[in-house]
Amino acid sequence: MAVISLEGLEIFAYHGVHDFEKEQGNSFIVDVEVEVEVPQAEEADELSGTIDYEEIFNLVAAQMAIRSKLLEHVAARICDAILNNWPQIKEVKTRIGKMNPPIGAVCKMSGVTVVHKR
Repeated sequence: MAVISLEGLEIFAYHGVHDFEKEQGNSFIVDVEVEVEVPQAEEADELSGTIDYEEIFNLVAAQMAIRSKLLEHVAARICDAILNNWPQIKEVKTRIGKMNPPIGAVCKMSGVTVVHKR
């Protein structure tokens, strides 16, 4: 079993409950981990034997572009889209952090982590 990950993807998007979040947007940090068997990649050193993380990024970016109120909803959509696109993936973990969340105090980032398994 291998874990393929993208960590610290910074994506500007328009997620949030408040109207100003929907209008102004914010920076989000996304981490994605997928668990998958990759014996062909281990033996043959070919991209066709694994999951191309550039394709994972493109899928994450597409899901982040869909405006949502809740990060839980966005993270679940990312997990589902990855599982639907690659049937060989066993588990997906998606963490999304909202930079400087509007909570009335100094807070570097709020976040949510969603895990979906096959």
